[in-house]
Amino acid sequence: MGQKGKQKALIGKAVVGQSGGCTAVINQSLAGVIDGACGRSCITDLWGTRHGVMGILKGEYIDLQCQPKGIVKAVANQPSSALGSARYKLGEGEEYRVIRNFSKSNIRYVFFIGGNDTAETILRIAHAAKKEKYELRAIHIPKTIDNDLMETDHCPGYGSVARFVAITTQEAGLDTRAMRHVDPVKIIEVMGRNSGWITAASALLKQSELDPPHLLLVPEIPFVEARFIQQVRETIQKAGYCVVVISETIRNEQGEKIGARKEGILKDSFGHQYVEGASSVLVRLIENNLKIRARYDKPGTIQRMSMPYVSEVDQREAYEAGVYAVKWACEGVSEVMVSFARVPGKRYRIQCRMVPLKNIPHRERYLPNNFLNKEKTNVSKAFMKYALPLIGKNLPQFPFLRSVQPRIVE
Repeated sequence: MGQKGKQKALIGKAVVGQSGGCTAVINQSLAGVIDGACGRSCITDLWGTRHGVMGILKGEYIDLQCQPKGIVKAVANQPSSALGSARYKLGEGEEYRVIRNFSKSNIRYVFFIGGNDTAETILRIAHAAKKEKYELRAIHIPKTIDNDLMETDHCPGYGSVARFVAITTQEAGLDTRAMRHVDPVKIIEVMGRNSGWITAASALLKQSELDPPHLLLVPEIPFVEARFIQQVRETIQKAGYCVVVISETIRNEQGEKIGARKEGILKDSFGHQYVEGASSVLVRLIENNLKIRARYDKPGTIQRMSMPYVSEVDQREAYEAGVYAVKWACEGVSEVMVSFARVPGKRYRIQCRMVPLKNIPHRERYLPNNFLNKEKTNVSKAFMKYALPLIGKNLPQFPFLRSVQPRIVE
């Protein structure tokens, strides 16, 4: 798996960077790298690159070597990217500039915490090092709330955003239930580039058919307007109100994103389209067809880094991923991603394992068909079993007051 040195240890500096969308636990992985590198004789210094690969190209670094434990712990427990993040795609030949910069400072280890596009960046750097005959250890530490990386059970960052949407969906459900005579329909729009993992997590605290969320709309299932209107109508007839959770990138039967502008759409450097979302479109559909008021909530980037909702499981696993990345690199491993594998048994446990980095870029893991119910409107028991362990313990309870028939006193 990867390259493994068998003779002498590779002595030099290490660089760690963070890329892509920030999360509530991305700094846990950074702390894992810092702690893992401390005391390693093969790593002479540990630098943090500012704003991902952009910092390497500009020579902008932070000295991280053996930082005081108190500072490392404090940084680990704060959201967003402590080093600064970016979505920067290396231009043609820029990977060789990276290697030249590494050579000037004797940087021999590079760790990047990020998602699919970050994997591509690391792989390009690793391949450039080979061509230049520059010995380098390159490890990818996964991070993405989208939970769409291949060859891993789940991704650091997902457990916390899943906990956020599971709890806040119940909170929004209580509000909509109480206000159903005013605005009986609530649309909640959550993130998820091309997959419905986050949307599915909104149902993790659902106890019965009549509890929210009543309907889920995910990119994997084409949106059909007439069917949606009918489903909302039937839900209101049964429950008296309707809470719908949608992915921001739901698509119609032609594959077009609902609510996306036809012109002028900005894209990031990797070609991913920035989306405006579909919730406002669905609100208009409901109001025009059912003649009732609907509202929408759109938590945006808050959902991916809200510390009051952080999962302690997610924190622990993100930290371990950083520690293992350093351990493997010092053992001679390169061009791998730290992956999570579940250990069979009743109690939830994972093992960190290495998977070839070449298997990660330009691939996405979608919500499996068996994680949705037969009607494709909500999640299945299989998904509940998969995702519940990821969001941690001490979950709030949301009991509903049930109706009773009044007792007639004669």
